Amino acid sequence: MKKVLIVGSGRSGRGMLGELYEKDGFLPVFADIDHSLLNGLKKQGYYEVSMHDIKENKTEVRRIDRFETVDVINEYETYVKLLAECKYASSALMPEAFPHFAKAIADAYRYRKENDIDTPLYITLGANYVGLRQTYERLIKEELGEKVDLRKDNIFLLMSIVNRKNLLPDHPENFADKYRIEGDNKPVLRVDNDENLAKEKDLPSFFRLEDGLDGAMAVKIWTGNVVQCSMAFVALNKGLKDTSEAAYDPQASSYAYYASAEAYEGVRREYGLPERSREVAEYTVTIFRSEDFKDSLYRIAREPIRKFKRNDRFIGPALCCLKHGILPFYISRCLAYGFMYYNENERDTLEIKKQIEEHGIEKTVEKYCELDLDKGDEKMLFDLIVNHYHDISRTDPLEENE
Repeated sequence: MKKVLIVGSGRSGRGMLGELYEKDGFLPVFADIDHSLLNGLKKQGYYEVSMHDIKENKTEVRRIDRFETVDVINEYETYVKLLAECKYASSALMPEAFPHFAKAIADAYRYRKENDIDTPLYITLGANYVGLRQTYERLIKEELGEKVDLRKDNIFLLMSIVNRKNLLPDHPENFADKYRIEGDNKPVLRVDNDENLAKEKDLPSFFRLEDGLDGAMAVKIWTGNVVQCSMAFVALNKGLKDTSEAAYDPQASSYAYYASAEAYEGVRREYGLPERSREVAEYTVTIFRSEDFKDSLYRIAREPIRKFKRNDRFIGPALCCLKHGILPFYISRCLAYGFMYYNENERDTLEIKKQIEEHGIEKTVEKYCELDLDKGDEKMLFDLIVNHYHDISRTDPLEENE
């Protein structure tokens, strides 16, 4: 059985990549930094993926019991060897893990050179991150130097969009499986349409090769996810708890709609995308009025610090808007609601609240949004967020600065 290396063994790594590869006849090798997760998976010997088909209203549960694991820290040499020798590898990582994986790719390149390996290595890069491939290329060049061309040595970095909804069970105590994943049943992995990959006879059947994935990722993160997060932060401020409530709330739904409209126009101009109809724009919000798409606002708003970062779902599209002469009024206003979000069970909000209390909203926005206040557009965005915050919270900026 042909092995595939899956880097990142969290919800997406197990719930989408592992399930799809295993179903397609590959042996997944889960690579992760979490030693306890890997040991737990090995000891249990299986995990389950529950996949709900919304259209058919049916749920399929698959038991995955054919897999191996590798610790990317304690078994680093084995990990690099696996990466160097396999044909397919797929990642599902958070941005903070990019540098470590980039170093592993660089070391795999060196290993292949030393051992005269020139067989193709296709690496699909997965993360909710605009400019993903370009970021990895930059990090790898920092390791290997500017002159190295991975493609000449049959190493292909490919954008992918890992877009299943992968969740941990709401009540894990009801299941013997400690590593169970629940979500939808999207059957494809969207992958860069690379001419070399397209010729492979053993191309995974669930790969859907597409052109223009850079723009598609920007649409997903900067226009799609901004709808959910905008609606969530505004609605949570009003005491609402789920998307079906929020999507019917006039303020939360309209703010999300206008934020998405601003974001899409910026992304459209950046990537040369077509205009979208009013009906399509409205559907980005009204879809959440369906009970089929009902979701917890607390889940959508989780880990807000990550969502506030420069390349993520607020600052990214806002800067894109400013670049193209569009004022991100609603994007910045919804982000201000994010800084007001407080949930005693959400660690990030405790940190944000403490930061605001001790240092004020200006220093807090500067810290978490990663803005360069010496640049005109970024200072304008900073001012928009801070001023919206004062307006919404009815705080007096003069008193705060005394």
